[in-house]
Amino acid sequence: MTEHPLTPATSTDLRQIVYEKIKEAIVNGLIPAGQRLSEVELAGKLDVSRTPVREAIRQLAQTGLVKLVPRKGAFVALPTPKDASDLYEIRTALETLALEHLCARPPREDLIRFRELFGRITNATPPNAYLEEDRRFHSLLSVRSNNNFLETVLHNVTDLIQLCRHYSIEGVSLEQSCGEHIALIDAILDGDLDTAKERLRVHLGHAREALVVYIRHHPEALDPALQP
Repeated sequence: MTEHPLTPATSTDLRQIVYEKIKEAIVNGLIPAGQRLSEVELAGKLDVSRTPVREAIRQLAQTGLVKLVPRKGAFVALPTPKDASDLYEIRTALETLALEHLCARPPREDLIRFRELFGRITNATPPNAYLEEDRRFHSLLSVRSNNNFLETVLHNVTDLIQLCRHYSIEGVSLEQSCGEHIALIDAILDGDLDTAKERLRVHLGHAREALVVYIRHHPEALDPALQP
């Protein structure tokens, strides 16, 4: 079981470790979208002073994961429907580019392992377990692109998307989504780049639609004070 990120920081590089722990808690949904970040509470959980927590929050605000609201404090960002659509547009373009590099030298063992894994997932599988494997698979696409700049930018975009994915997965057929992953993997293994690109676009298109629909149907989660 993955260790809860909000545990005491033991590294001497407190600034970085505190930043990574708070970021992980946000991206994994442990600190939900829209929640106010309390420096005192976070410092207590991480067993550090408020200074590295304050610096981490400012750094997270620069990435877009946190929004600083004057006279109100820092809040986990809440994507609007347009934000979600725009982020997926960027993600699709970047992952398509990553796919071009990956298909030239596909990591066959990793892909076959993911194919078997997605084949075992059913609609009864815990959604968070599916999301973890989904994230690891798409991370593979960017890492194996062998383009550090592409990987960094794509990682930042997917972090922002991840803010609400824990909620938007409700009602989505995990078996259908896994079938889309398997179809994509098969195209990559066959060396069919055009088919792989199309299957990636279809898969990400469905994910984008699910996220946009969730946000539109949950207006109570969108505090106007936290929106641009």
